[in-house]
Amino acid sequence: MNQLTISIKQNLVPTSKFNIKTPHTMIPRFITIHNTANDASANNEIAFMIRNDNDTSFHFAVDDVEIIQGLPLNRNGWHAGDGINGVGNRQSIGVEICYSKSGGERFVKAEENAAWLVANLMKDHNIPLEHIRTHQSWNGKYCPHRTLNLGWQRFLNMIQLEINRLGGTTSNNNTNTTNNINSIVDWMKSQGMNSSFTNRAKLAEQYGIGNYQGTAEQNTQLLNNLRNQNNNSNISSKPIQQFYPSTSTGGSSIVNALDDIGVDSSFTNRTQIALANGIDNYTGTVNQNTKMLKLLREGRLVLP
Repeated sequence: MNQLTISIKQNLVPTSKFNIKTPHTMIPRFITIHNTANDASANNEIAFMIRNDNDTSFHFAVDDVEIIQGLPLNRNGWHAGDGINGVGNRQSIGVEICYSKSGGERFVKAEENAAWLVANLMKDHNIPLEHIRTHQSWNGKYCPHRTLNLGWQRFLNMIQLEINRLGGTTSNNNTNTTNNINSIVDWMKSQGMNSSFTNRAKLAEQYGIGNYQGTAEQNTQLLNNLRNQNNNSNISSKPIQQFYPSTSTGGSSIVNALDDIGVDSSFTNRTQIALANGIDNYTGTVNQNTKMLKLLREGRLVLP
């Protein structure tokens, strides 16, 4: 790839829309990769993101000829679907790769340009390769769909090639350090994970560690499982998630269905649930509530 052909332009969200699109300051620790799932150019993707009043937002759109920046890198975007306080939304740079609907040469070139961009962002912000994430890793949505179909490790290899061209060793910045961490809490914090007892208990249950009490033996077992998940999938192939229990009660009302399984059905909590399930700009519409109810009935409604 001829790096001199890549053009990076800024078309930043106006400050008047910061409260919708980018309300929080951010120190980027991760980079999240998306595919746009349509065939618009980078310029059009950013222009549409700025023009609408939805909260969905991302930092860069990349196509075959240029890169457009839409958000400042010191502010968050709503792109990862992992909730209001999710690490993906609050600590990661969102990169959208264009032309993924039809694929072909334009998408191939856009991916190459995205790999170049990611490598440079990693160098500028001291982000290790282990912190390059898929959208899927945050909330389970199959995104970046075409990049995943072609092979995630293949794309990581493209990034590593660009890192090598930059003469850096960014991809290994945290590897030795995190491998030497023996505290489950410290290790989870190093990965940008919620290290609270409640979340550790949820993860322990998913890994078959019953009656989690936070003992040294349980913590060691959980740490080994999480490290293996990290190493085997590069933190991207299968997200660690927990779902609400499925229910057939509540009729056609998501509020009643949540009440019936003992879950807070307030608008505030439904907004958090919606974000965790990829439903952005939740306003309680029939369509949004029906989608959540369908997921709940199928046992696929993700806990925020």
